[in-house]
Amino acid sequence: MKDQVKDRAWQIAEPILRQEGLELIDVEYAREGGRWVLRLYIDKPNAKPGEGVGIDDCQRASHAVETAIEVEDVVPHEYALEVSSPGIDRPLTKPEHFARFVGSKVRIKTFGPMFDPPRKSFPGVLVGFDLDGDQAEVEVEGAGRFKISRKDIAKANLQADWE
Repeated sequence: MKDQVKDRAWQIAEPILRQEGLELIDVEYAREGGRWVLRLYIDKPNAKPGEGVGIDDCQRASHAVETAIEVEDVVPHEYALEVSSPGIDRPLTKPEHFARFVGSKVRIKTFGPMFDPPRKSFPGVLVGFDLDGDQAEVEVEGAGRFKISRKDIAKANLQADWE
């Protein structure tokens, strides 16, 4: 049921947010602190790190989608709707995200161990993304370059560059 709620919320919210000039990055639906939370992560299209959404954008997005989600009865029980920026560790969920952030520091985690020696975590620089092959190429300091198919990626996030 959780995946159905997430998928339906995504289908409803994405076009509404696009009309508002915002991009839906991710949807979470989870039980937290005894209550259900439907959380939408938004950003501005083509935003670079540090140029993302603010609190006014989150409020505008919440007002824009809340009625549609209620009318469509997406969540079959009481819940809280939260709209948030993706933060400094912004998830990369779509091929366009990977392509947009080539050259950025990332951490990619795979569903299972890959390569030799086996590893599941790839912290490094995203040096390329092949849209046709749907593959990310990450350079891990001291370990080399790895080409990872998006179907093998469990989670990919930008990493803050504090230097």
